[in-house]
Amino acid sequence: MKLFTLVFVVLMTGGASAQIGVSAGVTMLNAFGNSKPYGGMHLTVEYPSSESVTFYGKLSHLFKQRNEDSSLIAITAYDFTTAPYIKNIGGLSSLNYTIIEGGTKYYLGNGYDFGLAAYGGPNAFLAFNRVKMEYAPYDETLYELPQDYGRKASIISFGVGFNGGIKYSIERVGTVYFDLGLSYVVRAIENNQMAAIEGWPRLSALLLNFNVGFRRDILW
Repeated sequence: MKLFTLVFVVLMTGGASAQIGVSAGVTMLNAFGNSKPYGGMHLTVEYPSSESVTFYGKLSHLFKQRNEDSSLIAITAYDFTTAPYIKNIGGLSSLNYTIIEGGTKYYLGNGYDFGLAAYGGPNAFLAFNRVKMEYAPYDETLYELPQDYGRKASIISFGVGFNGGIKYSIERVGTVYFDLGLSYVVRAIENNQMAAIEGWPRLSALLLNFNVGFRRDILW
């Protein structure tokens, strides 16, 4: 969030005439070790401090992906006289990503505004994973789930990365772009046991994302 605040302050203090780019498109994210990539969308706000350097903030949402294999969860009866006292039920988990990213882009070639150019630069990010569990039906008046093992959980992580790609700007129309980014998760924190057991197997320290989109520039 500090990166978004920085961009806002730069915009507000940049003078009477300013420019900002607003981009939207589709995103595919691959968490290394995960069997399938995540698909989703992104929205980016970009502020050019010069023709060759910009600052940006980006919000990406990757739709949930279900676990291919059901988990067995041991539930316990409230009363010792209930038979069986402990039994296993099936559970199917799902996980999604929401990523807030900010950084710098350096343009080579025709620059930010015109024609064909390549770009790249470092970034930092916060990632939010929502983990949900769907359990097989059971009598909730007789049995309870394991302690700290509910139906919803979350994982928060932060890290750093590098983003690079190419773009082509068409005067009075806009800019089309394709880029990819490689990110490293420095630290991740889960809020309960279910997040650790069901979420961690599908997370990775390395994230690779692909983005395709369209940018329009706003002048004021």
